Amino acid sequence: MRLKTLVLCTTSLGVLAFSATPTFAQTQPQDGDPGTPAATPPQTTPAPGVDNTDAADNGQDIIVTGIRASLQSAQNIRRNSTQIIDSVVAEDIGKLPDLNTAETAARIPGVQVYRQGGEASNVLVRGLPFFTTTYNGREIFTAETRVVALQDFPSANIAALEVYKTSTADLVEPGLAGLVNVRSRRPFDFTGAQFAGSVWELYTRQGNSVRPNFNLLATDRWQTGIGEIGFLINASYDQMKYLDSEISNTDFIADPTVPPSGQHVRLPDIQRLYYRSGRRERPSVNAALQWRPSSSLEVYGEFLWQGFRNQIDDHFLESPLYGGAAYSNLVLRDGTNQVSSGTVTNPGGNLFSYQGGTYNRTDTFQYAGGLKFNQDRWHISADVARTRSTFRGSTESIDRIFPGARTINFNLEDPSFTVTGINFTDPTAQTFQGLYEEDQRAIGRDWQLRADLQYDFDTSFLRNIQIGVRYTDRKAERDFGSRYAYLLPLGLNASTLPVTFDVFRGVEGSNGTYNWTAPTYDSIRDNLVQLRQYVISHCAAILPTDPGNGCASYTTTPLVAGTQFRANETTLAGYGQLNLGGDALGGVIGLRVNRIRTTFPGPPTGIPAVDNGNEHTEFLPNASLRWRVDPKVQVRLAVSKTETRPDFAQLEPFVTINSQGNGPAVGTDQQPRTGQGGNPFLQPYTSWNYDAALEFYFSRAGFASVTGFRRDLNGFILNRTYRFTDPTLGVVQISGPINTGKGYINGVEFQAQTFLDFGGLPRWLHGFGVQGNVTYLDAKLQQDNGAGGLAYLPITDELNGTSKWNWAVVGMYESGGLSARLTYSGRSSFLGTRQYRGDDVYIETSHPADRLDLSLNYELLKRFTIFADWTNITHSKFRQDFSSARAGATRAEYPRYVRFDEETVSLGIRFRFGK
Repeated sequence: MRLKTLVLCTTSLGVLAFSATPTFAQTQPQDGDPGTPAATPPQTTPAPGVDNTDAADNGQDIIVTGIRASLQSAQNIRRNSTQIIDSVVAEDIGKLPDLNTAETAARIPGVQVYRQGGEASNVLVRGLPFFTTTYNGREIFTAETRVVALQDFPSANIAALEVYKTSTADLVEPGLAGLVNVRSRRPFDFTGAQFAGSVWELYTRQGNSVRPNFNLLATDRWQTGIGEIGFLINASYDQMKYLDSEISNTDFIADPTVPPSGQHVRLPDIQRLYYRSGRRERPSVNAALQWRPSSSLEVYGEFLWQGFRNQIDDHFLESPLYGGAAYSNLVLRDGTNQVSSGTVTNPGGNLFSYQGGTYNRTDTFQYAGGLKFNQDRWHISADVARTRSTFRGSTESIDRIFPGARTINFNLEDPSFTVTGINFTDPTAQTFQGLYEEDQRAIGRDWQLRADLQYDFDTSFLRNIQIGVRYTDRKAERDFGSRYAYLLPLGLNASTLPVTFDVFRGVEGSNGTYNWTAPTYDSIRDNLVQLRQYVISHCAAILPTDPGNGCASYTTTPLVAGTQFRANETTLAGYGQLNLGGDALGGVIGLRVNRIRTTFPGPPTGIPAVDNGNEHTEFLPNASLRWRVDPKVQVRLAVSKTETRPDFAQLEPFVTINSQGNGPAVGTDQQPRTGQGGNPFLQPYTSWNYDAALEFYFSRAGFASVTGFRRDLNGFILNRTYRFTDPTLGVVQISGPINTGKGYINGVEFQAQTFLDFGGLPRWLHGFGVQGNVTYLDAKLQQDNGAGGLAYLPITDELNGTSKWNWAVVGMYESGGLSARLTYSGRSSFLGTRQYRGDDVYIETSHPADRLDLSLNYELLKRFTIFADWTNITHSKFRQDFSSARAGATRAEYPRYVRFDEETVSLGIRFRFGK
């Protein structure tokens, strides 16, 4: 039964599709909007040359619903835009089948993510994290950083996620990787009153928790004496209790001679079990007001609040394998002295554990308003926005040891260890070692103003000219402080601490020992004053005889964070752009010019070039061509220059010298002093970008494309370590960011999607569909050994965190009120880290787990839909290996860690009431 028709509405940032009775307005494209791809009006008849088999079969108008509507809308955005844009569009209000927007981004070709804590994070676009994030075309960020964490956007709140892979001058300055825009809904997207939402329960398998979540939207529009007015408000609350189980070997290869056999062996000398657990909450509210006093003028206001709350309840157990009294049952790898497994009795180090109690809180607010004026050939828009984002983090860690005789059975290949001889259920069997505390505060705030003008020409060559200006005033600051009191020499029994102990239960089967008694999260956070007083009272006994134990930092009860940096940055940008040609052959030529000044208020450094601030001008040209060979095939060519600015922390003009180090000698047992800091002389790194795409549109929701691209990078910023001789301190080793040499990224993307509703196929196949994409990347950086007499240590020529292959395959079904989506996605191995340790090249390589996710929807009644989602169905393991040749021995490779990521299941109901 077909009860729904598709209504396409062009919003200010593209074409939006929903499956519902006709409740969305068919508004006209709003020209002049920042970052607006070209839009097309709704179609109820086939596009020229596009197959419409379904309509032809039954003689009725084409009816598009649900997943089909989403695919068609995303297809239209790409097909009609002047840039190369890939997107995911919500099928309905709150109907993106993802926990957060970073998960949504992972379904877009060329986008890679890192998963941890039950969700996706650390988004990469074509192998790079250097992209700009916008919300409805305005720049948005989290605290002192330059981008927003995409995972902080609940997927239920967004209408679409758009990834701009090529640049045009009218866009907010994209980074090297492009621009990611999150689009929300507005009241004029709807024809009238709507109240819709969803409620669901989310179950986490390893966290063993069920948590309620919801999303609600209310909107209406009215004809009044002063014109048409619309208002929308959308609120959501997402929460999850998660637990990741991670078992690891240390990164140090020991080569002991073990008793009683006297064998000389090699093995990682410590094993660790780490449970990342916690409760994550994301409240969010966005609202929009639109007023249209006449057909040519619209005035609007928007509001966004994003909250993030994370109670991190980390559990850690560390078992040393070195210095044992006796080793037995040793299994060696064939032909080597590298240990695979064995048993050690009474190892030399302590059986160590810590219990964390961290609370992180982020609040991001954005207020915006503006107007759009369209009359005849003139299109004028203006927008002003205020953003303020704050982060506050507080960490407490109670460190203990388990003294006494013990035996460790260990496996280094599939890491695990089992400890016997210790009573893990008795807190009196633990000794208090120390208290670590950390306090962080960060703030980011800005004003954004922009004005855009477009004039249309009635010629076949020059379609329109666009000019605009943008001004931003950005302030960022960060404070950080930490301290640690080491009280192990006092032999304090852990049971005397002012906290409550309980048995922590990990994931059975992930390690031999997985349960032990530890302080509870709530008792740590609720008794901070008592904990600090406990430490202060015992510090009085140890401070006179051991001034290096950290007690001096506990002379006052609260921990006060110290200033890391204060930064001010202003940007004045202007652009001009020409849109040329017609529907068959057209192009864009533009230039954006930015003038940027960054300063760090604070005590003078004595270096005029630093105290005067960093000021530079950016010239960012772009040109693109789109040729519609026929109604089904089009070709794109694009070239542009983009730039990514250093983070404020990287520009910090201060260096901190650590107290460690006992002399100027290098190459002896005396180590140099070390330090770290920023580099105020950093320049933005640039990229010339070349893209070519071939696109084939063979049905309303079916298309295939292949895109080749190259990024020529210059001045890429990496952390480097170098040494110099100070007349007072001797040899000092400093780590900090520098602009390195050149590099490149070459890549190819392929994507295709369709439903099997072709003529000649059986009718029962028409409900099935398939979607897939694959991306190949080849990324390299050139070596740069520095200049100016500084002895730089070598760096890798690979980009950390970048997989060569990234893929996703989606099977779809939609018919008779039932829709289903089964997604298999993954990425190939990537470089985790590479370091030079003396004559050893130490390498860690990550092997991400493939993912299988399922989403189901069934329309129970006209206004109610039951839905269920299941993520990480196969419960795959993330594995990271390391390779080391310490002590000049044969290179050894062992697992660095294996992580069992969280698995989630959700069940809920979606509803909608309205005209």
